[in-house]
Amino acid sequence: MSQPIISRIAPTPSGFLHLGNAFNFLLTALLVDSLDGYLHLRIDDLDGARVETSSVEDIFVQLEWLGIDYDSGPSGPDELFKKYSQKLRREKYSAALEIFRNSGNLFACECSRSEIRKLSPDGNYPGTCRLKELDLLQANRSWRFHVPEQTFVSFKTFSEKVEKINVTQAMGDFVIKRRDGLPAYQLTSIMDDLELGVNLVVRGNDLRNSTAAQLFLAQSLNDKVFPKTRFVHHQLIKDNSGKKLSKSSGAFSLKKLREKHQSAVWIYQETAKSLKLPFQHIRSLDDLKEVFRGVVKNNEGLEIMLDQGK
Repeated sequence: MSQPIISRIAPTPSGFLHLGNAFNFLLTALLVDSLDGYLHLRIDDLDGARVETSSVEDIFVQLEWLGIDYDSGPSGPDELFKKYSQKLRREKYSAALEIFRNSGNLFACECSRSEIRKLSPDGNYPGTCRLKELDLLQANRSWRFHVPEQTFVSFKTFSEKVEKINVTQAMGDFVIKRRDGLPAYQLTSIMDDLELGVNLVVRGNDLRNSTAAQLFLAQSLNDKVFPKTRFVHHQLIKDNSGKKLSKSSGAFSLKKLREKHQSAVWIYQETAKSLKLPFQHIRSLDDLKEVFRGVVKNNEGLEIMLDQGK
């Protein structure tokens, strides 16, 4: 990439971080380090009902344990709430919502999640309220962005492949303002990334559809920068039964793993194994960085290592 690399790690403090989070953070940090980039810490704490004080503290404890350094972002909970909280950016989110409302591309929806699941087994919104012309300003209604049929977005992977996603099939008419009045994740994430100047996004393959929605929103804002962003959609770390890890995965929480292993070396080695890298001699984060830099420098196996999330 000709532009300086700018990326971010973006945990949500709704539970203790787990092994899957560690893999994502380490991969992001490795890519940024190997390319002399810039790394932000962005904490998605807008949803006050789901934010737990212990989980906020856990983020900083585990990042320190993993040895992950970042170039900008809060140094701890106090600084988060004073300077970096998403709650401090509510006006910017509201301004973007007004732009979209004035565009005529939004409609109000009164459907609950359970109602949508009954009508659409795959979870995609079936268009129930699209033509009802409900009042956008009435309480307890979400705002959905109407995605026209056969709407596609394209993006480049880290290894320069171009991928195309059908936004209509991937997301349908997605929510940008929730029923409780909060701006939805797709909106806050793209607005934050635009503000930070992010041009490399590293996320799990389960968020590929979010990539589609956020690229679509960036295009709708006539933004010329974010569509040039490179994306790495990596494989998911799963539990012993093959299920995706969640914040409730107690045995795989970093808090528990730290108590069990003391050192983070086991996690560095597991990360290397997941990336198909030699891991036997890794004893520190610096060792992992050295191995990773060698792969990036020689462009050996990048396609296999980074674009294996599909």
